[in-house]
Amino acid sequence: MPATSSLQIQLTFKNLLVFIFFFFLMHELHELAHIITGRLICGCWGTRDFNVWDICTDCQRQHPLAILATFAGPIFTFIMLWLGRYWLKYGKSNGVKSFGLILILGNMQFGRMYMAATGSGDEVWGLRALFLNHDHSNLQVIKIAAFAIVAIICMPPLITAYKAIVNKRKILVFIGFLVIPLILDTVVILILLNGILLKGLLNQVWIMGTPLLVTAWFILCAVMVSINTGCLSRFAKSTVIG
Repeated sequence: MPATSSLQIQLTFKNLLVFIFFFFLMHELHELAHIITGRLICGCWGTRDFNVWDICTDCQRQHPLAILATFAGPIFTFIMLWLGRYWLKYGKSNGVKSFGLILILGNMQFGRMYMAATGSGDEVWGLRALFLNHDHSNLQVIKIAAFAIVAIICMPPLITAYKAIVNKRKILVFIGFLVIPLILDTVVILILLNGILLKGLLNQVWIMGTPLLVTAWFILCAVMVSINTGCLSRFAKSTVIG
């Protein structure tokens, strides 16, 4: 049988720190996909904080296609997951495979499935807007359908990532990368940073309908990832299993 290339995640403090900033960066790019799509359809910027956004007033009534803004964030995330899967499976170098693994682990796949399972998240709200009966009689069907769709999209990249990882205590490492970044995202972004916005600090809206604090956070994450691209390519080390 041909040799199979597998990856051992290098669990250094610097690698993990850069990974968390990459995770935060992907979260913000997900939100940007929402608001940019809304701007292209509506012709104006809506409002937003770190995780809640809205299109500008009356846009949904005037432009039915504005619902696409709801799906734009998940579509961006799903593309990143499947691009990561492709690079992880077919990448020719350790760096490409390593970055593919980061794209899978760093794009909130578990969060998307968890939110869909609890009846929340972009996918559920988008399907509700399109298909919900006036009497809500099909709400449960919509929730189940949303979860099924999200799971079908997210599971193959996750399975590919799990099979590729060869660290000791593989299951714990894998679960840790699914759950811990989501917890940090909740604490740092949803609670801490949104809390700062609510207190009025750097909450002035300046470009793209975005508060100054959100833009400053985005720049910080982008800079941290950009100056540490070497960590991304060396995040996991190829090993050969004969």
